[in-house]
Amino acid sequence: MPTTTALDLRPVPFADLPGFPDLFTTYCTDYARVADYYAADWRSPDDRRAAADRAAHHPRNRARLAEILHEQNARWGMDEATSAHIEALRGEETVAVVTGQQVGLLGGPLYTIFKTLTALRLTRQLAEEMDRPVVPVFWLEGGDHDLEEVARTHLLRRNEVVPIRYTGHTLPEDGNLGPVGRLVFNDHIGDIIDRVEATLPPSDFHDAVIALLRETYRPGATLLDAFARLLRRLVPDAGLVFIDPDDVRLKQLSAPLFRREIEDHATSYDRLTATSERLAGDFHAQVRPRSTNLFLVTDDGRYALDAEGDDRFRLHGRDEHYSRDDLLALLADAPERFSPNVVLRPLMQDHLLPTAAYVAGPSEVSYFAQYKALYDWADVPMPVIYPRASLSLVESKVQKVLDKFDLEVSDCAEDADRLFQRVVKAQMSVDVDAVFDEAASHFHRAVNDVKAPVGEVDRSLIPAVEATRAAFINAWDDLKTNVLRAEKRQQDELRDQLDKARANLYPEGTLQERVISVFYFLNKYSLHLLPSLQETLSLDTSAHQVVQV
Repeated sequence: MPTTTALDLRPVPFADLPGFPDLFTTYCTDYARVADYYAADWRSPDDRRAAADRAAHHPRNRARLAEILHEQNARWGMDEATSAHIEALRGEETVAVVTGQQVGLLGGPLYTIFKTLTALRLTRQLAEEMDRPVVPVFWLEGGDHDLEEVARTHLLRRNEVVPIRYTGHTLPEDGNLGPVGRLVFNDHIGDIIDRVEATLPPSDFHDAVIALLRETYRPGATLLDAFARLLRRLVPDAGLVFIDPDDVRLKQLSAPLFRREIEDHATSYDRLTATSERLAGDFHAQVRPRSTNLFLVTDDGRYALDAEGDDRFRLHGRDEHYSRDDLLALLADAPERFSPNVVLRPLMQDHLLPTAAYVAGPSEVSYFAQYKALYDWADVPMPVIYPRASLSLVESKVQKVLDKFDLEVSDCAEDADRLFQRVVKAQMSVDVDAVFDEAASHFHRAVNDVKAPVGEVDRSLIPAVEATRAAFINAWDDLKTNVLRAEKRQQDELRDQLDKARANLYPEGTLQERVISVFYFLNKYSLHLLPSLQETLSLDTSAHQVVQV
């Protein structure tokens, strides 16, 4: 483990920032208000211990799970710590801290890393707190069919957001290529890395970063395998266990859960609907109930199963029908053809794994509120839902702007023009127009005061008085123009500085962690930044955390 450096951290209330659901902020700060929707208070050591006991004692095939995980992780460069953690899962007292994410291009946005680091920290805390083996697990979500959602990443270059998108595969008309994790990169992935190399500025760490990307994202690799190899390299020796649920053997272990959904989808739908309606009255319902929570993978895509009565199902958007017996027979013969949706996925996860805690993002925290009755229906223990650390990384160049104008990170979420006007008003103590107009009025009065006496002396001199007025006003206007130009230069510099801060902290109008790739920062500060972040982030995740790098 490289030497870590403590970084400065300060909390910012979620309420001060845009984009966080009210249900999520309430969960983080006032759990009692939402306790009925969850199985455990994430802040309570007693609740965490009880959730771990439930997960540990629930029957599951630990030996078979360990065999599969050993084989899977060997594909991605398994280290000794990971192997030891997989072996520990055979023990009946061992529990897991699980997190997961879609397998986004080049690791996806920053929040993927933040979820991972939170899970690693929480694993260590729970092991000490409960004096039992705790294993960190990352669920590789490659089953979705929305390639557009995962095939892009964003970097910063000279304070501008640069989107980078993989376009090596032509999407069919319906955009459905099947599970994205199975997609095999062609030579176009090399062009993507070339573009990253050209976008990231030269640094002491540039070559190492590009070499890492070329080693992991290469032609012939699947999107899922490349993601797993990359994340493994980013958190070496952490003992992180990866699980690829799109595996026929894990689908076989999950077959009882899938069978229950096929046979009793009406009950799961009714339970989800009832909770969702109640939740919508209090807050909002993140997930819209569907008639079933299963997809079927065909030769040309991944399609939702729509129930048409108890015994008839249709592939969504297609004229292809199945009876219940057809699906049960298919499940017995080819369980890999079935894929859970966003509702069934966590149930599959916790059916397979002894999950004591799941590290969740804001949207996930919200949709877990709809699932408690489904966990009961599936006879699966619901884990603690632990909010991940939400971070903004503030570079020194950005912190200087914040300090100069007495701003907080939350201020940069304000509309650009309103923020500019507010800062200008605070910074510019002189109203140039008002000062010059007031002074000019004095001159006009002075000229008017002498004009009549001059006319009494010699009316032929009155034109000279007006010429003097005009000459002065012209010179006065020239001076005013020069001052206004200087003020505009200052305002342009001020706007540029504010735009720089907003581009870094709120790229594309949303939090940095939801857009920017970690490689922008690793290129500037080295791979050693991640262990420092892991030690710096607070497990009191009830507020957003601003970290100065």
